[in-house]
Amino acid sequence: MRHAAALLALALGAAPEVLRAQQDSLFADSVLSQAARLATEGQTDSARALVRRRIGALQPTDSLYPAALYAAGLVAGHADTTLTYFRRVSIEYSQSSWAAPALVRLAQFAYVARDFSTARVSAERVLSDYPVTPVRAQAAYWAGRARLELNELAAACALMQQAETEAGADVETANRARFYLQRCRGAAPAPAETARAAATFTVQVAAVRSAAAADDLMRRLTQYGYQPQAVREPDGLLKVRVGRYQSRTEAQRVAAALKARLGGSPFVVEERRP
Repeated sequence: MRHAAALLALALGAAPEVLRAQQDSLFADSVLSQAARLATEGQTDSARALVRRRIGALQPTDSLYPAALYAAGLVAGHADTTLTYFRRVSIEYSQSSWAAPALVRLAQFAYVARDFSTARVSAERVLSDYPVTPVRAQAAYWAGRARLELNELAAACALMQQAETEAGADVETANRARFYLQRCRGAAPAPAETARAAATFTVQVAAVRSAAAADDLMRRLTQYGYQPQAVREPDGLLKVRVGRYQSRTEAQRVAAALKARLGGSPFVVEERRP
């Protein structure tokens, strides 16, 4: 793979503030923390062995499983393997706290591979689907970088401003965003009122792999009186969503009703028309 070396370096070395934070807090499991530390010290074989043993001791339904998969992505020895683990987390465990960090990693990888459209989509999924994740600033930063490469300066500047604003104690991300904000001086601002008017809300009911599963769920939703649609992501995942609502409150009521009727974890997604 042409970019394999850069991608692997990104997995282990890029955005070190993210990895430090995960080692200190999100990786509450001591084995996974140790594996991450070993990887940053260059002892990747030992790190992979630790993670393999940890995954082998878990069931896919264990709450720690997505963290273990994410750790496996961090310490994997091949870019394709790394991407596979991060995709699994973002798809199979989309409701876990690790889905958003995995999407940020996928955005970084896509950016390095110069697939800027995919990088934008992955990063902006974090912003639309995960309103309380601690990696929102990093997602906004990488979405902004991708928008810059796509020559969408106004949108990129708005995202860099968001990254700086939401960075909080993440000084490195804030400083990176400020660097790119220098390019925004004199750029036409994104029309805030138009952006707000274009925002609508929908409810995501499930994310499935096959068209047959999506069709089955959409038929059930139609029988219950909803208007479902399926949104296909670049990685092939089909997101089944219902409705277009003008307020988050209205969408939250629908999500609660769907949860009571169908179970699962429906959640509200903010959508913005370009």
